[in-house]
Amino acid sequence: MKKINRYIIPFLLILLSPFSLKGATINVTTIAALQTACNNSNSGDVIILADGTYLDVTLNINKSNITVIAQTPGGVYLNGTDDININGNYVTFSGFQFTNGDIGSNYLIEVYGSHDILTQLNFSGYYAKKYIEIKEGTTYNLISFCNLEKKPADAIAGCTIQISTSATVPGYHKIKYCSFQDYYGIGGDNGNEPVRIGLGAEYLNKSRTIVEHCYFNNTGLGDSESVSVKCQENVIRFCTFTNQQNAMLCFRNGDNNVAYSNFFINAGGIRVKEANNIFCYNNYFENSGVGSSADAVTYVYIAPLVPPTTASPRTLNLSNINFIHNTFYNCGDIDLGGIGAVSNTWANNIFQKSSGTIYKNPNTGTTWAGNIYQGNVGITIPSGMTSTNPFLTLNSEGYRGLSASSPVDNASASYPTILDLTNIDDDPNLLFDISGQARPATITLKDVGCDEFTSGTTTNHPLTLPEVGPSYLVLSENTFDISNSKVTLFPNPTKDNFTLHFPKILDSDIELIIFNTNGQIISKQIISPLDLINSNKQLDVSNFLNGVYLVQLHSNNDSKTIKLVIQK
Repeated sequence: MKKINRYIIPFLLILLSPFSLKGATINVTTIAALQTACNNSNSGDVIILADGTYLDVTLNINKSNITVIAQTPGGVYLNGTDDININGNYVTFSGFQFTNGDIGSNYLIEVYGSHDILTQLNFSGYYAKKYIEIKEGTTYNLISFCNLEKKPADAIAGCTIQISTSATVPGYHKIKYCSFQDYYGIGGDNGNEPVRIGLGAEYLNKSRTIVEHCYFNNTGLGDSESVSVKCQENVIRFCTFTNQQNAMLCFRNGDNNVAYSNFFINAGGIRVKEANNIFCYNNYFENSGVGSSADAVTYVYIAPLVPPTTASPRTLNLSNINFIHNTFYNCGDIDLGGIGAVSNTWANNIFQKSSGTIYKNPNTGTTWAGNIYQGNVGITIPSGMTSTNPFLTLNSEGYRGLSASSPVDNASASYPTILDLTNIDDDPNLLFDISGQARPATITLKDVGCDEFTSGTTTNHPLTLPEVGPSYLVLSENTFDISNSKVTLFPNPTKDNFTLHFPKILDSDIELIIFNTNGQIISKQIISPLDLINSNKQLDVSNFLNGVYLVQLHSNNDSKTIKLVIQK
């Protein structure tokens, strides 16, 4: 893992700025005109659909290197029986909402191209089998700052995001800074996962998809799996799973997968089912799997076919499953499955539990090294578990980390080499802890658990809703009224500068305050009418760290807040 400011979304989202467009700007007011503009577009063109509600939309984007956006982010509703297909490459599709429609067993948006970007989209209460599918054989597609919520319980069963995979072409797709909320149903294995990577039949395929900085809240009634990984070589990192005790991150079929630096707080933890070579490290579990059908960790063994078949050639599963440098605080059970496990390792974890047992259903294929615990282990472990108080303390980021009293130095080196995925910027050497702070390079000098006792800048913490999803869903719209003038902030996300655009001349000074998500004031200034150039005021944020900020504008008569995302 590198620090968050090295995770660069490879684009600068253009919302309304005519100053940085390389192609033509084409404004349209009907879906027919939008389709015509897409058909006739040239590389670099930006096609802007006027705000409003459009019904029964069929749209095929066949050209490459074009941008299709709403006039204002969130200002366009595409409802009814929609069918959107992105066939071109390097296409950006941004700013649209899908809040009322029914397409039965069909898919709402299907991506057939590569290097495409779906961003600033909102899906809420829409009837569809799947909201987004990334097709097999495509590469480097990005889904970012989208919200997917309230899929109706009586909609056709199907995950809301499907990453389909190829037997020959790794996808390298990313899902990042998205929110998944309030999935309805009865829970269980119903196929309504927020995210599914691959299918059971694709378990030999290498996808190399990354799900990062995503927020999962109350999805457990839709399905017992919040993320279902059914193929090989994927990474789930920096995500927060909360308020969903019946849902777990599930390594369902594919081998060679990684989960690190995630937070499972009042939510089911990690399930490993019919998979091998799984590495889970630097994760934090609090009240995970308490009072529900889920657990903090669950192993599920599926006996291979004897003799193996072409469709099911594996001869074992639950082999080389590793939990390394994780912290478990007052969690539910860790269910080791009882049978099937081979060459499993639990190393350098912290367990603190005030009542109940830590483990159940022991197996004969697991070893322990360097773990410390306070509580009742529940099973017989001959070595590798030391009973001592870890002295965890609630830190400024809202979870329980180490304190000066914690006896956690000198980790054990007795664990397998962590999987290093090809062309993925992962952290197989544990150079960082869950917060993004540096760990010692020498294994035996690292602290036990997910948190290194150190000081400095943190780059990962439990996410909250204002940090993810479309900017226009947070606090107020991205466009708002001050002094009888519509003000627009663009581009958003931004890199070094953003611009406030005032279509009407200001009649009074405006106070501008920028807060971080902890409520600290980062910048404060007065914007006067004389500061505007062509109704614009540009502000420099080049010295800001990557992250989410709240921009407040105060006039004599009004006060509004919008979300600003900085990505360098």
